Amino acid sequence: MRVMRYIVVLVFIWSCEGMLDLQPTNTISAENAIQNETDLQNAIRGCYDALQADGYFGRLHLVVGDLAADNAYNGGTILDYDQFNRNQVDSDNQFLEELWVAPFIAINRCNTVIYYTNSLELDDEAKEAYLAELYFIRSLSYYNLLRLFESTPLKLEPTLDNSNHHVPLSERSLVYEQIIGDLKFASNKLKQEDPYFATDLAVKTLLAKISLDTRKYEDAIEYADFVLTQDKRLLDNYEDLFIKEGNDESIFELSFTETVSDKNRLAEYCWPTNLGGRYEIAPEINFLNSFENGDVRKELFLGQAPYCNKYESIASGADNVYIFRLAELYLVRAEARTQLRGNTTLIMNDLNKIRARAGLSDIYSTSYNELMEFILIERRHEFAFEGHRRFDLVRTNRASDVLNIKEDQYYFPIPLNEITTNNQIN
Repeated sequence: MRVMRYIVVLVFIWSCEGMLDLQPTNTISAENAIQNETDLQNAIRGCYDALQADGYFGRLHLVVGDLAADNAYNGGTILDYDQFNRNQVDSDNQFLEELWVAPFIAINRCNTVIYYTNSLELDDEAKEAYLAELYFIRSLSYYNLLRLFESTPLKLEPTLDNSNHHVPLSERSLVYEQIIGDLKFASNKLKQEDPYFATDLAVKTLLAKISLDTRKYEDAIEYADFVLTQDKRLLDNYEDLFIKEGNDESIFELSFTETVSDKNRLAEYCWPTNLGGRYEIAPEINFLNSFENGDVRKELFLGQAPYCNKYESIASGADNVYIFRLAELYLVRAEARTQLRGNTTLIMNDLNKIRARAGLSDIYSTSYNELMEFILIERRHEFAFEGHRRFDLVRTNRASDVLNIKEDQYYFPIPLNEITTNNQIN
């Protein structure tokens, strides 16, 4: 287990006055905390740390993608999870609030560090690389907000005093424009290759996903092509993905440890009670029955009371979490080509790479409708319990039919606490 422990020189709090009321503590001012390059590096690690929160990739952002879809159901006793499972989420749902707050904590940390980075005396190349890292984390957080909520405030300045706590909602197109612009700035400026940090491949992967979501299919293919021609490969054994951390397939992942402040509870929430878990997130029978015979990916759903075994550190909470891995780029490219009515042989080649690793035979089809169904099935099985399914259904306009919901339920309501405390939102 890679241990990423550090002293975070900037500590950020969420004031009870409002969700976007995020400000540095008075103990160590940000200005005094970031005085040199070492301080800056520590502060940037604090931005990564925000991604690991329970309300973010430490649990909720992964859980909701399957629970509010057709992969999982609430097998436990937490009623707020049940609202997501039924797609009837109230604005005062405690998990809804966490899903909103956690990305904004990451965003505000990035905004603050960006603000002080610009005043440091660094050579241009180094400064641009640090800014690229921060822009990536901020862009990732805004992207995840847009997947969950129809609109979001666009906040690009740090909360340094009481003058800019409340920010109105922005148009989705403007938020996407900002994200894409920041990622294009970051592109080619990150020389590091460690999948635990922002890399150029992570930037290109996020651009590929955004391009697919916004129906810029040629761009999605271009970004996917770039990543797929670099020094990454699919692991031979699917199960090894959840054993070998920082492997050759990983593009961006988060490392968790067993310390209280740096662990996740994914195994605890997935495992059944007789094994020490809570069984809050359990696989649906129709999901289990959707696997073809011989699909090795089903072997990670075990037991008479089936549970997901992708996360197995039930006591320590030290399971790593994938944000991006290479398999997704093959399916992004296949989907983009299908939407463009492209070369069916190339589409099948990408699909069959994923199927071969799963122990399945090749598929053959010249029907674009069939190919899209195959792509969604592969995504459902390849990324089960990694937080993708709901967003795949929404992106491809299948959520209404599959989940029996209306289009106005594709996005979750803005949390009640944000509405009542932010006088810029009505």
